[in-house]
Amino acid sequence: MIAPDPAAQAAADAAPPGAADVPFLDRLRACIGQRRADGRSLALLLVDCGVIGQIDAQWGYHVGDAVRTRIVSSLRAEVLRPDDFAGEPGRDDVACVLTEVEGPQLALLAAQKLLRTLNAPMFMGEEEIYVSPAVGIALFPGSADDAEALLRQAKRACVTARGQRDRIALYAQEQDAGGTRLVEESRLRTAIAEDALELTFQPQFDLRFGQIMGIEAKLRWRDGKRDMVRMRDAVAAAEAAGMVTKLISSLLNRALRNCSEFRQRAGLDLRIAINFPARVLLEPELAELVERALRTWSLRPGRLVLEIEDFAELQSQPQVRAAIQRLHEIGVKLSIDDTRAPLASLFWLATLPFHELKIDLSLAPDWSLEARAESVLRALVELAHQLKLDVIVVGAADAAAAARLQGLGCDFMQADFRGPAVDAEDFVARYAD
Repeated sequence: MIAPDPAAQAAADAAPPGAADVPFLDRLRACIGQRRADGRSLALLLVDCGVIGQIDAQWGYHVGDAVRTRIVSSLRAEVLRPDDFAGEPGRDDVACVLTEVEGPQLALLAAQKLLRTLNAPMFMGEEEIYVSPAVGIALFPGSADDAEALLRQAKRACVTARGQRDRIALYAQEQDAGGTRLVEESRLRTAIAEDALELTFQPQFDLRFGQIMGIEAKLRWRDGKRDMVRMRDAVAAAEAAGMVTKLISSLLNRALRNCSEFRQRAGLDLRIAINFPARVLLEPELAELVERALRTWSLRPGRLVLEIEDFAELQSQPQVRAAIQRLHEIGVKLSIDDTRAPLASLFWLATLPFHELKIDLSLAPDWSLEARAESVLRALVELAHQLKLDVIVVGAADAAAAARLQGLGCDFMQADFRGPAVDAEDFVARYAD
């Protein structure tokens, strides 16, 4: 059973007469009307409890109902002021309305107090259960004109809060892109299932000799759109659809097939790079898929480069290190494409068999104008060479920038001004000679 909470019960008993009979949205609409009239502000704190569904499944809906009642009563007793009120718009959601606030700081303080209140354990018989809350905050006046819009904003902020360390987020307009991302992910899932993405190829040049030495395979929509598709988005969509192995196999085989065609049709014996997020290294079949594709297209392992993004997030996981070691044994080259990584990652890098460091100049757009920024780039290049890594730089603006990169000791370059990403036929036509 759930332990009783006398203070929470007393707060519930002290609620204004008839308040519980007024639907939450009606109370919120009335409060918004008051604030619109007097020019003051209110805050809506939406709490995603995070456990009610699990409790429903484990102990039954009647226990889930009791937990929700306990949570709401605790918030009324410990967090909300006499004029504030709460409602339950969703099974795992509790909405708290601060009927009058001076600004976002008071709402943030209330959210912090709310999390501290819900941090106390609840008991299911002899079992100790903790809520796993996140809090999204929306303010009125703001960009929302009515109660429903304010609730949607608080929910979007709540989704963002799930990814924050402190589990609190204020609504911001960029969070509205969530719906667009949902549609885009659905399109990606369909495209992966129907093999409706195509590869384009961007040349990579050796800065020391001025020659094309390799290509990076990139994803693009095949349905008439010319937009590129980020590999991390494609992998995330494949994970949601349970098709990661299919996506990896398809990409490897298409990329290596084209690489073989470039050798046969254009006399270009190039290496080919494919960019993957680090979580692909968690796929148990990755090494087998790589070996199979190399055999199918008779490509030397050293001509395949796997560029690993976001490596810092997973670098300490044993299966990731094992996958890197296995790929190294196969003979595949490994490139780390994670220049946002913290200093600790550089120490990990020294212990792993990477061959290349990729540096994206978009992270330092004014590097050529700032002497100190150029010094940082020079230090990165020197560090990479000390670790026996080649350096490939992405995003040089023009030939003058390329010359400066060569002077800094960079080995390779990938830049739109020297050659954009094009499909296989255009690539052969451009570079066969």
